[in-house]
Amino acid sequence: MKTVFSKKIKKALALLIVIVLFPYTFRAVLRLCAAASDGRSAFSLAFKAPEKGCALYIDLDRCLMKLFLNGKQYKAYPVSGGKNETPSPIGKWKITSIQSWGKGFGGCWLGLNVPFGTYGIHGTLKPDIIGKSNVSGGCIRMKNRDIEEIKKLVSYGCPVYIKQDTLPFRVMQNGMIGSDVMNAQMLLRDMGFYSGSIDGKYGNILEQAVRNFQQTCGIPDDGIIGFQTYNLMRSSIE
Repeated sequence: MKTVFSKKIKKALALLIVIVLFPYTFRAVLRLCAAASDGRSAFSLAFKAPEKGCALYIDLDRCLMKLFLNGKQYKAYPVSGGKNETPSPIGKWKITSIQSWGKGFGGCWLGLNVPFGTYGIHGTLKPDIIGKSNVSGGCIRMKNRDIEEIKKLVSYGCPVYIKQDTLPFRVMQNGMIGSDVMNAQMLLRDMGFYSGSIDGKYGNILEQAVRNFQQTCGIPDDGIIGFQTYNLMRSSIE
């Protein structure tokens, strides 16, 4: 009994040391555990505004975009992103296209260098939903007057950070696309199972890599990244 109690004391002291000395690490672990326990994506994104030029930081959990100029926040705008079935591309991208599109896009289009599809920031014919919920097919929607203002301030190569911590976990299989697929490709690449392109496209090469990983783990090799397979992939890296 004394030995068991002593072990519990040591574990408690060790945890206390981590909390005191590494509070940010401890909070990050808590967030990761919370995401894993309820099926949310644990894919996170670090952001730091560049000291020169512009940057856009889009928080789809809050339906909010922040515009940074020369390292300082200049203004914030309400936005709406993709619905759960067609999520917006999570990660760091760049503006590669600045155009004047039709009325349905509010007259403005800021294209992003997303490898698995055509995604961008544009206006809308339905401004009432902007800033309230994520309902698009994956693009970032803004009120027309806001996208017109943004268009005048950004430039080619402007970094665009998109985050959404509350995005539900999706079962991934051949034929799907998305940031979660890209993340899976990177995880399997880092473990030596995948040598294909990091393009967010679930093709035959990725499916075979998933099967090989599943065989190594001793679980059914169906080539599908379900919750169990994804957690094993993450734990193998961490």
